[in-house]
Amino acid sequence: MHKARERNWVKELFIVIVTGCFFLFTASSIAQTKNEIGLTQDELDYLSAKKILRVCVDPDRMPFDGVDEVGQHTGLSKDYFDIFSRMLDIKMIVPETLDWDDLINKAKDRECDVVSQINASESRKTFLDFTSPYFNLPLAVVTRYDRIFVEESLEGAGTRFAVIKGDIAIEKLKQRYPRIDLIEVRNNIQAMELVYDGEVFGYIGAQGAVAFAIQSLDLNKLAVTGSLPLRYELSVATRNDEPLLGSAFEKAVLNLDPKEGQSIRDKWIAIMIEEVPDYTLLWLALLVLGTVIVVSLHWNRRLAKANRKVRDTLNDLHKAQTQLENQNKIFKQQSITDTLTGIYNRLKLDEELSYAIELSDRTKCEFSIILLDIDNFKLMNDQFGHLFGDELLRSFSDILVSSIGENDTVGRWGGEEFLVISPNTGLEEAKKLAEFLRVQIAGHKFAEEKTLSASLGVAVYQSGEKEGSLIGRVDKALYRAKKRGRNCIDVG
Repeated sequence: MHKARERNWVKELFIVIVTGCFFLFTASSIAQTKNEIGLTQDELDYLSAKKILRVCVDPDRMPFDGVDEVGQHTGLSKDYFDIFSRMLDIKMIVPETLDWDDLINKAKDRECDVVSQINASESRKTFLDFTSPYFNLPLAVVTRYDRIFVEESLEGAGTRFAVIKGDIAIEKLKQRYPRIDLIEVRNNIQAMELVYDGEVFGYIGAQGAVAFAIQSLDLNKLAVTGSLPLRYELSVATRNDEPLLGSAFEKAVLNLDPKEGQSIRDKWIAIMIEEVPDYTLLWLALLVLGTVIVVSLHWNRRLAKANRKVRDTLNDLHKAQTQLENQNKIFKQQSITDTLTGIYNRLKLDEELSYAIELSDRTKCEFSIILLDIDNFKLMNDQFGHLFGDELLRSFSDILVSSIGENDTVGRWGGEEFLVISPNTGLEEAKKLAEFLRVQIAGHKFAEEKTLSASLGVAVYQSGEKEGSLIGRVDKALYRAKKRGRNCIDVG
């Protein structure tokens, strides 16, 4: 009973805090209007004539998307769509959908004007238009506590992973891990049960959604034990036979206030990662302790003292093991991360480049690399000091991370040089990406309103080529771009 009171007290306090944060958020957030986001007269006339938008929602993807018991939109996407509704000055309703397959069928049949959260794909583009992504979501792995997950497990012999049938992540996983063994299931519940019963090694799904499902199902033997370098890029989708709707939503997404978006994410992520006490180990420990006490009554004081020493030693070993595991995780992350910028370091880039070469040789798929160097960075360092230079490097890294594709890898090659690895990318695509990066960098206002430019070298991997040869070609291309006057691209 004491434990139940403790749980209720914690939950009530948590609800009060979250509710207070929600009202502070809604009271302080003032979305832009349809006039302020730059809608054209055609778009305004279209919305005025439309009057009501039918927004289709996945009913089973909390905390990101869902429908409550009375059929109302709920979850993280609901807060975003409240802002969209105010921006576009239009009422939105939620038609009933049974599951994700039913939602897609309704979208194809034009029973939905809008889909609240969805990944873009070529097949879906035949009946939907997609805005720029407004929410990114990494892929996470759920396993039992008694199993250790490492990325190499994804292609281990006899190791199977559950995924939701039709999930866009399936294509991404097969592309990065060609030998992965995936078992497609109906929903989160079936996936969790397979992991719980040991029929699959783990379940791969959206980070946050899987943690929320673990808590909702009260599966205390499961936990999120790893994440993958892949992510969902969730957009608003609109019916493509009414293009004015898509262009209006694109402007709404592009005009979202980043502070409002962060407040929404903080609100729902706080619910998602709330730690629910797991008393299973406590009960097991108490059971063992009770058994030891009953047996110890028949022994003398010396044996009782020895038992206490054994328990203390086990506790100390458990604490040491936990500390060692945590420290190992920290060391692993530090070993592949550049301490200044927070992106991959040279060691991790070498590993990713070797993997890209091996994958390309095996699958015969092209990949490209881009080597960037900040122009005249030493002058900035000498003129304004190393602290200012460090801030420029961090901002430069942020631009690269936000500008590359979801399957691309970026890291600091050394000093003011950065490397981008783009899988399944030929020369023309790589040149377009390099030009996009060059424009993004040149147009950015850095600290103290300073501007920077970068010179870029581009190279496509040639089958059978050694890593040193590929790096040598892209390095020479970068040198030629510098020699031509900087702030330009050259191909190696």
